[in-house]
Amino acid sequence: MALAQKLVDDLDKAKPEVLIEVAVMQVSRDKAHTLGINPPTSVSVQLQNNINTTTPTTTTTTGTTTTSSTGSTGLSLNQIASLNATDFQVTIPQATATALLSDPDTKIIQNPQIRALDGQKATLKIGDRVPVATGSFQPGIGGVGINPLVNTQFQYLDVGVNIDITPRVHAGREVSLKMSLDVSAVTSYVSIGGISQPVIGQRKIEHEIRLKDGEVNLLGGIMEDQQTRALTGIPGLAQIPILKYLFSQTNTDHSQNEIVFVLIPHIIRGPEGSHAGSDMLDVGTANALVLRRTSVKPSTPAGAPAGSPAPQGNPPQPIPGSQGPQNVPPAQLAPNQAGAGTFMFDPPTLSEAKGSTFTVNVLLSGGQNVYSVPVQLNYDPNQVQLVNVSNGGFLSQDGQAVALVHRDDPSTGTLQVTATRPPGAGGVSGQGAVVTLTFMAKGTGQSALTITRGGARDPAMQPIAMSGAQAALTIQ
Repeated sequence: MALAQKLVDDLDKAKPEVLIEVAVMQVSRDKAHTLGINPPTSVSVQLQNNINTTTPTTTTTTGTTTTSSTGSTGLSLNQIASLNATDFQVTIPQATATALLSDPDTKIIQNPQIRALDGQKATLKIGDRVPVATGSFQPGIGGVGINPLVNTQFQYLDVGVNIDITPRVHAGREVSLKMSLDVSAVTSYVSIGGISQPVIGQRKIEHEIRLKDGEVNLLGGIMEDQQTRALTGIPGLAQIPILKYLFSQTNTDHSQNEIVFVLIPHIIRGPEGSHAGSDMLDVGTANALVLRRTSVKPSTPAGAPAGSPAPQGNPPQPIPGSQGPQNVPPAQLAPNQAGAGTFMFDPPTLSEAKGSTFTVNVLLSGGQNVYSVPVQLNYDPNQVQLVNVSNGGFLSQDGQAVALVHRDDPSTGTLQVTATRPPGAGGVSGQGAVVTLTFMAKGTGQSALTITRGGARDPAMQPIAMSGAQAALTIQ
């Protein structure tokens, strides 16, 4: 119950809160370089107009004769032999000289802020929802006007800046960020089955990092670099080192596009901490079940003589407000002294046959105002085996029910027993059997049954001095 209470108290606290600054920077650079003379690469040749032949046409009417001529570019075979250079017209296109340098630099910056609770996912979307056709569609058939969208379904995609972040606050004002950063845009459209579909370019990062409060983290490297070089001109002359600038033109295009993310976490509400939450709760081991709160030992008080011991930590205490029996730590056995209680075994000497079952009573004598009795016993696990632990009647002499808790470790031969009266009941005094132990003899030899640690507690859970006991055991 004490461990469960501590666990609930540690978890039942307000969650920390984190503010995350996100800077999304897209750097686009397009550098174009055009230099050279673009010479004519084609020549058109045609005949002069005076080479055209004329074909007479005669039209006769009543009382009148009319003669007309029709122009034609056709040549007869006997006219080709008389052609010379003056009969042709040559057209040469003009050359163009170009010297152009273009170097634009564009930055698109977005600087949102995201506030989220510890362990809770926060989502930020900046952009558009673009429809994309899914399913089946049917184009028009045979001229019949069937809308191609009749059997088509659409889904919408988030295009733009999409950020998903889940923060986790740690001790020392550190934050773990599990994130997904996505920057997308519609780059072009394609026609599929008569429907224009968008082509979406995407850059995405998914990872988890751990940062300190206010630490700047730069995420880059999502970069596109494209270079294009084109040469136009007259073959042969375009490759001569000096003449290439007169007979050719060079076009160079260098495009760069990079996405950079900047993350800065700020803890605006840290985890709640208390001194009780940092204290250790010692519950002992399987062989020595105890319950006590440990705290840091204070330093030697001011004014104390040098070499004096520092005050020790708090002694074992019960859990306030708890009900039922408590596993209180057995006290160290006190030497025989006047006024101290005494443990005894009944009988003090046992001789049993192998395979038999026998009982031993743990007696308490001289106890005053006894409320709880915790004891630890050692036995030889090669000779005997514990079968049962029952109430002896000393703590229930007034009719009160006794809570009996025991833990046995057969590998080491260690038995821990705690007998406790009910909460609110007073203590008892006198002499009697606290518990009755039942063993089975399983190996021959001689050994001892010993109370190594034991004690008693009053109703205020204050220790009562007790002395130990030992019984001789022989298995035949």
